[in-house]
Amino acid sequence: RVLFRSLAGEVGVDCYPSTESSPEKIALAALDLARRQLKDVLIVDTAGRLAIDEAMMSEIRSLHAALKPRETLFVIDAMMGQDAVRTAQAFNDALPLTGVILTKLDGDTRGGAALSVKAVTGVPIKFIGVGEQLERLELFHADRMAGRILGMGDVVTLFEKAQREISEDEVLDAQEKMKAGKFTLQDFQRTMKMIKKLGSMRDILKMLPGMGNIADAMSQMADPEKDLRRID
Repeated sequence: RVLFRSLAGEVGVDCYPSTESSPEKIALAALDLARRQLKDVLIVDTAGRLAIDEAMMSEIRSLHAALKPRETLFVIDAMMGQDAVRTAQAFNDALPLTGVILTKLDGDTRGGAALSVKAVTGVPIKFIGVGEQLERLELFHADRMAGRILGMGDVVTLFEKAQREISEDEVLDAQEKMKAGKFTLQDFQRTMKMIKKLGSMRDILKMLPGMGNIADAMSQMADPEKDLRRID
């Protein structure tokens, strides 16, 4: 409960507190409160398990029947390999899934899990997690993922991330100072902080066409993040 309150606070949403032990009663009470407060969306996160058992499946089936959700998203760890496929099959048999969220996809070699889970469930992959921070949850684009795996980069995602994280005024201000020859060490430091918002140097390089191998080699030979901290 403490973790959920902390996460909710980070993104600025309400979290329903409860000491009730029944997941179904908690979810229904949260739904009732959300309706009374005129909330648009209620997210119900069921307990995660590493193994499939009938008691667990019975619980989520009754929860689904009680809530009648518009979206039923299956969250799976991309590092599970073939276990991910078996788990996806079990959940797909138990529930009418509408989408999949794949986590730990920051390693491009795990693209096989995306193909397998999609083939088994028949539902679209809607989001991917490419890191532990909340902002590392991204919309899934099959063509962009294929580009990353094939070393062709993903400039579109990098551009979208830059638009979200860096204001146009900051960029223009840095450009004007460079042109005028008034770019100070403080300006350089601010520019470094802007770049950090886009992720690690390895992540940024992997999104640039033809730079994937260089990013991998760099991570084996040196620690660019440590170097950037020293420069800062």
